[in-house]
Amino acid sequence: MPIDASDLDDLAGDFVKIAPEMVPKLKRVVEKSALNTKKIMRADAQKSKHFDQVARTISYDVNIHSFGGDGTIDGEVGPAGAGAASLAGIAYFGTSKPGGGTIRNPEDAMLEEAPNFYEFAFKATEDLL
Repeated sequence: MPIDASDLDDLAGDFVKIAPEMVPKLKRVVEKSALNTKKIMRADAQKSKHFDQVARTISYDVNIHSFGGDGTIDGEVGPAGAGAASLAGIAYFGTSKPGGGTIRNPEDAMLEEAPNFYEFAFKATEDLL
């Protein structure tokens, strides 16, 4: 008994057509989310009496990667520069000696921004199907 899978073939074709439209839309969402996360992290660092200089080193990059038809868009947010990264590590996580660990964990900034990211990603892509 033959099975008609032409509708599934059409759907698969539609999914392939979506990617070129989706990437620029989601890239804008990731950029905005990374910027918002940077602002949260800078505000957290500026509150520190001893580590406020870390704030000005916090920046972000957005990267698009693809391999074999699969792709990712990521935002990388954090202190830039060798000295800034070392100082930030102490500011965020402390050392074995007293001191440090006084700035909120960067993961908290990401989690604070996450609901906005999900909302804007949904809105940016809901009309594609």
